[in-house]
Amino acid sequence: MGHEKLLANETATIEYLATSLKSRLPRVIWFQNTPDHYFANMLDELNALGGAEYVGLFFSPPPADSVLARLPENSHCLFIGTGGVQQHAVGWSTRPMRPDAEKIIAAAVFDVAIVGGYDYPIKRWIIQHCRRLGRPVALFADSNIHAEFDGTAKKALKRLAKRLLLRRIIGNLDKVLCANSSGVEYWKYYGSPASSLLISTYYSDVCGATLPDHSFRDGLLKRCGINTETIRDRRLLFTAARLVPAKGLHLMISAYRQQDLAAKGWIWVVAGTGPLEAELRQQAGELDNNGIYLVGVQPHDVVKGLAGQAEAFVLPSVYEPHGIVVSEAMGAGTPVIASDAAGAAIDLVEPGITGWLFRNGDAADLARVLKEATDDPHKLAAMRPACRAKFEDWYGRYSPLVVVPKLVAELCGK
Repeated sequence: MGHEKLLANETATIEYLATSLKSRLPRVIWFQNTPDHYFANMLDELNALGGAEYVGLFFSPPPADSVLARLPENSHCLFIGTGGVQQHAVGWSTRPMRPDAEKIIAAAVFDVAIVGGYDYPIKRWIIQHCRRLGRPVALFADSNIHAEFDGTAKKALKRLAKRLLLRRIIGNLDKVLCANSSGVEYWKYYGSPASSLLISTYYSDVCGATLPDHSFRDGLLKRCGINTETIRDRRLLFTAARLVPAKGLHLMISAYRQQDLAAKGWIWVVAGTGPLEAELRQQAGELDNNGIYLVGVQPHDVVKGLAGQAEAFVLPSVYEPHGIVVSEAMGAGTPVIASDAAGAAIDLVEPGITGWLFRNGDAADLARVLKEATDDPHKLAAMRPACRAKFEDWYGRYSPLVVVPKLVAELCGK
C-alpha cells in the first residue's frame, strides 16, 4: 500500500486495516460492489501517485474468470461478500456478506471512506458508521436525472420514497462524486447542496485513438467466431452491452431492419450475454448471423479493439445511468450513436460532431439517426479526431485520477 506495506494475504489485509495511521499517508477505503479490472487498475494508479493509500473493499468475490480471482500477493483488495455476481441480481436490498464483514469495517483505521452507491443496507450502515466516527465520507454514484421521470404514477411514488431515503443519507455525506453532469442534476433534485457535488467519472484505460485497420478488425471478428470471408468490405457498427431490456437492443434491430443496413453493406456486432438472447435472435430472424451478430461475452481486449475499429458505436439503452462504453469508444476515436438517456453520451456526444443522440425508446428516431450516420461513412471517419479530442478534454477534467486525490487532500484538511 502506497509502496510502504505489501499485503500478503487476506488475513494480513484485515490486520493492516486495523493498524495505526501514525506517520503514514492518509488511508482511503473505497467500498465497491463488484470487483473488475477497471477498479483494480484505478486503485493501482491512485496508489502510485503517492499522496494517499487506497484499499478496495468489495461486496462480492471476483468472478471466476476475472484476473482478480488470481490476485498477486501484494493485493490491496479485500472481498467481504460471499455470493456470486448472479446471486446479487435476486434482490436489491440484500447481499450475502461474510459473517465478520461489519466487524472488519468497524475495526478498520482510515482517514476517508468512499462508498460506491447507496443501494444495499451495509452501504448505508458504513455511511452512518463514518459519521459516528467523525470520518469524512463521500459517495460515488452513477445516478442519472433522466431515469427519474417517465410520466407514470409508479415513477412518481418511487421519487417520493427516494426523497425520504436520501434525506438522511445526504445529511451524513461530505461529498458526492457523480459520474456525469446528469448525476449532478440528480443529486440536486434530491436535495444535495451544490457545494457537495463533484463530477468524477469512471476510470478508463483507453490509451489513444485507434486507426482503422481491416486486418486487425478481421482478426478480432474471427476471435468472436465470425466468418470474415462472408463479410469482407462490410462496415461495422458495434455494441457492448448485456442482453437485457434496459439496453434497448430491440430498438436497434428494428432500426437496422428499417434502414435495410445489411443490404447497404453494414454489419452490427453485439458483445454481451443475458436473458434476452433467444428473443433478440428471434426478432433478428433471417438477419441473425447474416448482418446482425450476437457474439456473447468477449475478452476486454476484443471489446476495446472492436470499439476502436467500428465505424460507429451504438448504445440504444432505455435506461443507462452512465455508460462507460460510450467514453471508451470515443476515447478510441469512434463516433457514438446513443439514446438521450445515457449519462455519458449526454456529456460527450455533440450531434453531427462526435456522434448522434436519439430520443429514448424511439426506434423511428434511431432509424433516422442511423440513416444520417451510415449514408456518409466518410463523414464518420472525419469525425474521429473530434471524438478523441472531446474525450481527452472531458476525461482530463473528470478522471478519478485527477479529482479523487484533490478530494482526499481537501477532506483530510490539507
